[in-house]
Order: sequence, then structure tokens, then C-alpha cells
Amino acid sequence: MQRLLLLIVILLLARADSSRLPNAHPALALLPLKMAWAWERAEDLRWLPGDAGVAFVASSIMLQGDEALVRPRSARLLVAPATARVPVLHVDMSGREPPALNDGQMQAIVTELLRIAAGGNRQVVQLDFEVRRSQRPFLARTVAAIRRALPPDVALSVTALASWCLDDAWLAEGMADEVVPMAFRMGQQQHELRQRLRWQGFAQPYCRQAVGYATDEPRLRRLAPRSYYFSPRSWTADQWQALHSPSKVHAP
Repeated sequence: MQRLLLLIVILLLARADSSRLPNAHPALALLPLKMAWAWERAEDLRWLPGDAGVAFVASSIMLQGDEALVRPRSARLLVAPATARVPVLHVDMSGREPPALNDGQMQAIVTELLRIAAGGNRQVVQLDFEVRRSQRPFLARTVAAIRRALPPDVALSVTALASWCLDDAWLAEGMADEVVPMAFRMGQQQHELRQRLRWQGFAQPYCRQAVGYATDEPRLRRLAPRSYYFSPRSWTADQWQALHSPSKVHAP
């Protein structure tokens, strides 16, 4: 029995060696370095290679007035049993009824994120929540509440606007175990920001372990060890293979 346990430990260490990130949460250190985002549509990802995982929207919340409207994922998602799965909670703000950003809405986010965490198989959960400048304190309080509620062996990943990792840096270091700046859909300053990222990368150290890219925009150079990929249309094996072709040129 002792020899069997030793063999299992050796195999786990060998598997982790190629994807381990320095100073990362143990769960993140074992997460694949290539992750496909599966948004709220039907996806068949059983073809994903063994060195890739999927971060899938498991639930969405709309903050509207005093309410937090929860909508669990209804679209079909097919993945191989061994594929790394990271559940994502997507939070939206109503434009018609500006949210109160009250304690009840915060607790609804925390509760739903804890619920979907059980749908993963790598002890990692992700929060996708963009806010305006005036709403930043609410996001910071919410993330702090999530961290207090999550078991210590579960890592928290959060997405971020690219600007939050450049001149408009406001995220506190250690706010989450992983910050994923989205290096796409960067607005009117997109060309300028892409040029800066091409030569300098992200200014904040906590934004240099994972980055999000879009398949329908010119490719940037690799800005972090872990890459999350967003596709505006359903994923295909050919699309994934082309995305990782060594002949692909990283454009400015």
C-alpha cells in the first residue's frame, strides 16, 4: 500500500511539473495552461486534447434594482470525463434598473458561486464580473466575501478588464488567486493598448499568470503562462488546432 501511494504521488508530481506556476495556489498550479471558455451556448468539447481544459459558464446573475436574478446554465456542454473543468459565474448589471448593490445581492453572488464550485473537477472557480468605476467597491467587497466563504483548497480566479492591469490598476494584490485580464474587446483605445501589450505586457505582476484572448482578433504574443480563449462561435477541433499552430503569426 505504501509503495502504491508513493507511486501515485510521483505520477501527480510528474504531471504537474510541466504546468506548475511559481507561487500559484496548489489548485491553479495543476490547472492546464490552455483553457477554452465555453459561454452560454451548446458546446461539444469532447475533442479537446489532454493538455487543455474548459472554463464554462455554469450560471449567470443579473443584478437589477434590489434583485439578483439567478439563471443556471441550460445549454448543453459535453466534455471528456478527464478534461479539467472550471465553473464560471457570470454577473451582469441591468441598464434599465440600475442595481442597488446591496448586501442581499452580494450574498446571492457568494451563494451561487459556492453552489457551482461543486460542478468543477479541479478545485478552481471563476468569477466574471465587469463593473464601472463607481461600482468597484462593491466588486472588491464581493470578492472578499467569496474568499472568506470558499474553502482554502479552492482557488478563486477572476476576470478583469485589460485597463485594470495597466494605467487604471485598482485591484488589490492578493484579491484573488488568479486575475485574468481580457486582452480583447478593449474599446476605442484597442490599437494603442495592443501596441503596449505587444512590447511591455501587463504592468501589474498579479496580471501576468493568466490572460484571456479572442479567436476573432489578431493574435497577441503570449503574455502569461496560462491562456484562456474566447470564441464568439461554437468551438471546433479545427479551430482549436489552428489557434495553436506554430505557424500562426502574433499580430500587433
